Amino acid sequence: MRFTTLTLTIVILVSVSLAGCMSSGPAVRWSENLAIQANSKDTKFHDDNMYTEGETGPIIEDEKDVASQMEADKNSEAVLEWLKPQTIQRVVVKADVGELEFFDLQYMDEQEKWQTISKVKNHIREKYQIKLRQPIVTRKLRLLVPRAWDSRRVSGGKRATRSEGGAPVLSYKKIREIEVYHTLPPEEPVTSE
Repeated sequence: MRFTTLTLTIVILVSVSLAGCMSSGPAVRWSENLAIQANSKDTKFHDDNMYTEGETGPIIEDEKDVASQMEADKNSEAVLEWLKPQTIQRVVVKADVGELEFFDLQYMDEQEKWQTISKVKNHIREKYQIKLRQPIVTRKLRLLVPRAWDSRRVSGGKRATRSEGGAPVLSYKKIREIEVYHTLPPEEPVTSE
């Protein structure tokens, strides 16, 4: 009995130390914030200043497309647009607690269609960090935010319905900052000859 406990303890310690060695690779270097160079309707949510507060805006719908009209009725958006395509691997969204419980992070593909990268649901925090496994190249990035949702921010932890405490239908959401990054190549080790 004592031998098996000792063996099990050694196996666990060796496994933990090997896992620590494997996960500690070179540190990832991120680019400067690409969102600062982007264009948008409200520049306050990507001006690199946490003390300003931007706001999502209405979606401009296509008059002939019923699906885009439905999307515009139910959602608001915050769009970043660059003149040249940008490589994106990490997006950080900062907002006051409870402002962005739900949103979709999307990019525009080559066929001018919005593709969803990530869906955030029921999160109550100030900072959302989304890292992509594979980089994407795009000229447009947006947060698609529903105008109303079932909130869980009520006393006692009870989930509310729209009529009890959900966000008002005509409201736009406040965003402190959107930051966009891509990875840089690792630094070359300095060798002295």
